[in-house]
Amino acid sequence: MGTDERASFAEYARSRGPWALQVAFRLCRDRHRAQDLAQTSLTKVCARWERLRDVERIDAYVRTVIVRTYIGELRGGWDRWVDLSGTDGERQAPEGADVALGLVLRDAVDGLAPRQRATILLRFYLDLSVEQTAAVLDCTAGTVKSQTSRGLDSLRGMLEKGEVRAA
Repeated sequence: MGTDERASFAEYARSRGPWALQVAFRLCRDRHRAQDLAQTSLTKVCARWERLRDVERIDAYVRTVIVRTYIGELRGGWDRWVDLSGTDGERQAPEGADVALGLVLRDAVDGLAPRQRATILLRFYLDLSVEQTAAVLDCTAGTVKSQTSRGLDSLRGMLEKGEVRAA
């Protein structure tokens, strides 16, 4: 990687790093793990930086790398992530008038299967289309639709049964 590319990537990482961290946090709901996930993903992007030609689509590529890295880590087994801090991660309350509802919804989304959580995040938090979500998750549009439907059904069920309470 040449000096110009290195400077270009450093500028991108400085300006869009907080956004990447936010996407990672929305997926894993743990601040420290999100930092690791964002850093790992940006490292992967750095390795391919010279080959990225479409500057306007870099955020989409980074988002895809974050989601695929997250899913890949989950497939690696439970023993890859051990919480040594003694805490359950540092939860962040949503901003806005109804914090209690936000906490309940956050906990409900945390209870979803990882693939459903990723689909719900991409579709409703990041406002991606079915096709864009399918591209990020490397699956068909039908899979996105079924995962979205199952995720929403699970959320409704948890909320109706009162299985989720604000922390």
